[in-house]
Amino acid sequence: MERTNWLAVGLLWAGGLLAAGQFAKIALTLEPLGLRYGTGAEAIAPLVSVVGIAGILLGAIAGGLVARTGLRRALVAGLAMGGVLSLVQAVLPPLGVFAGLRLIEGAAHLAIVVAAPALMAGVASARHRPMVMGLWGTFFAVGFALMAELAPWAVAGGGAGRLFLLHGGAMLVLAMVIWPALPSGLTRRETEAGATGYLAFHRALYARPRLSAPGLGFCLYALVFLALLTFLAPQMPDVFGAAAPTALPLISLTGTFAAGALARRFDPAWIAAAGFAATAVLLVPLLWFGPQVPAALPVVLFITISMVPGASFAMIPA
Repeated sequence: MERTNWLAVGLLWAGGLLAAGQFAKIALTLEPLGLRYGTGAEAIAPLVSVVGIAGILLGAIAGGLVARTGLRRALVAGLAMGGVLSLVQAVLPPLGVFAGLRLIEGAAHLAIVVAAPALMAGVASARHRPMVMGLWGTFFAVGFALMAELAPWAVAGGGAGRLFLLHGGAMLVLAMVIWPALPSGLTRRETEAGATGYLAFHRALYARPRLSAPGLGFCLYALVFLALLTFLAPQMPDVFGAAAPTALPLISLTGTFAAGALARRFDPAWIAAAGFAATAVLLVPLLWFGPQVPAALPVVLFITISMVPGASFAMIPA
């Protein structure tokens, strides 16, 4: 495109925020859900990652599946499906049913996170595309931060079910709003999965670092980011306090936006490598000294690891 459609970019980014909310809504309500089901938070925790199973099994071939469906249709279907499932979850059905709904929700999440960035690249000009993909790289951190702000108010007023109700309603509203805002005719080249077979396609993909690097980069970022947010912040209450679930993801945006801006001038693969290297260096004193490290170190750590998603998504158009 010659000009960037910023309205479409904003709506697609909002879809990413709601997709991040599919993880955050469980992660932020572990205790009330544990009380509701009488199992404790530990037994509920696996429900956070159940959504990711669809990505593990189908993520690599999802591009071809979405392409055959159509990017716009796949995105809207994912938003609508995710919204309906969240509304059903709001009634807090039996735990086995809840787990099954989360598993199905993984397909909705996959449709959103595959179609939305492809559409964002399609509605952006060549000049703005690295920056736009860097913006998409912030969806997880910003979505988590927004849900962290909303969760205490929602749970206090109506339990975990109220948070799910609000999340599902927002997804359905966006599904209706985003369809007319997206230009038609945007296509995406299909993958080779249908021709080569499931296992052969995965072997070919992961044997080619230029194809697998962006996805692997984001995967490892998400692993480190969630681990730091879940386990580091509670160990440093004097530094982060109760605001950690909101403050730290927002602080991390500094690194993500910086990576997106740098990708306009430098190879994004090198930027991602620098983010990983800096994170590895900063983890050494953290592992050695634990909570006694200076407060600035973990803050900088969140910034360095968050350079990775901005650079990883910028690799795709590069």
